[in-house]
Amino acid sequence: MDWFPTMIAQYGGAAIFLVSFLENIGLPFPAFPFLMLGGAFSVPGTVSFPLVVTGAVAGALGADLIWYAVGKWRGRGILVTLCRMSFNPDVCVESAVDQFHRRKIATILFAKFLPGVNTIMPPLAGVAAVPLYRFFAADLIGALLWASVGTGLGRIFGKEIAEHAKTLHGGMGWILVVGLAAYLVWRIAYRYYLIRHYNSPRIGADELYRRLSGPEPPLVLDLRRDDDYERSNRMIDGSYRLRPATFHRFAHHLPADRDLVFYCT
Repeated sequence: MDWFPTMIAQYGGAAIFLVSFLENIGLPFPAFPFLMLGGAFSVPGTVSFPLVVTGAVAGALGADLIWYAVGKWRGRGILVTLCRMSFNPDVCVESAVDQFHRRKIATILFAKFLPGVNTIMPPLAGVAAVPLYRFFAADLIGALLWASVGTGLGRIFGKEIAEHAKTLHGGMGWILVVGLAAYLVWRIAYRYYLIRHYNSPRIGADELYRRLSGPEPPLVLDLRRDDDYERSNRMIDGSYRLRPATFHRFAHHLPADRDLVFYCT
């Protein structure tokens, strides 16, 4: 892992462009420590500070514009794909859309500092039809802020970082590997826990119809995604619509003395 500090020292802004692009395109590759390293190397003049900042901004903008175009082209389907890493993709998509519409510009400006939001923000801006000039301007300011903070910290602590670059980067590589492994183990274990503790029996359409005709009919809740709900002209008679993203707000209001039936896509 000690080859990358050498690469940054040799190629400067071009190397920073690469790591910035890799993180912002969605790979599990943390660019911020490399921005600090680039800033540190700029103190003795090994690399050019303006070129390091420019490389970081250019890499972020390049990746973000690609995702923005994909969002305009593919629509909400790309959000579902990106949200596959979530335990509940439907809630992930609806929550992201809701939060983005409430704070569009603020989300674009500070997305680089928010893990997870950074990847989903550019395609979400494309899906939401944010004008390209407005997205570009806000994203440019956000990328400049992100790059300036990272490289600025590197310049402030430049001597200490540059002297321990090999140790820092080698340790960071191991931390990244261990962190990814721990995340996968936690994800599998938590999914098993959810299935084990919250699994509910399924019933067919005929059984539901029979129970709805009985003396104590269940409460039927429609939890389809917004896109599927809006495209459909059908709904089970007597059912109530709850959006997946807002279900948690109403869960404690559901009656405890009635059976509940949920149906989704």
